[in-house]
Amino acid sequence: MIVTTSRLHLRAFSATDFAWLHPITANPAVTRYTDWGPNTPADTQAFLDEASRTGSGPEEFTWAVTLPDGTGIGSAGLQVTSPRNRRASFGYMLDPARWGQGYASEVAQTLVATAQSLGMHRVEATCHPDNAASARVLEKAGLTLESQLRDHLLVRGAWRDSLLFAAVLAD
Repeated sequence: MIVTTSRLHLRAFSATDFAWLHPITANPAVTRYTDWGPNTPADTQAFLDEASRTGSGPEEFTWAVTLPDGTGIGSAGLQVTSPRNRRASFGYMLDPARWGQGYASEVAQTLVATAQSLGMHRVEATCHPDNAASARVLEKAGLTLESQLRDHLLVRGAWRDSLLFAAVLAD
């Protein structure tokens, strides 16, 4: 599945994406609020291998986020977490050189719309409690803060909370 907007393309990853992806995933500013990274070259290669093996649906999608000219600027993922209950979750990651330009909001809105087109009833996303920019992105995409998940993730040897955002989609 390829998803396009006026400014972005979400497409399957290819082996050639390593060259632009690794500098992003190795950047401590990018991974500050994530439960992974900063990536080594082997970590990024493992991500690309996994994305090419499992990320093309029907229940898990992992996309390279590119500009229309093919310039890679990040990744996005959508996972159907419960087909029976029509529930999905999503996440995204962008090059810091593209922060503050509305790309993250566009990606999040696109992921919500894609979840709805797949027949999902509920879509969820989490973010670090200190990541105010990501919380704003999720709210702009129509998600509402539902709770703070205590000790949700073990990250770099320490337990960390997450904020849970969700939206109920029209059937």
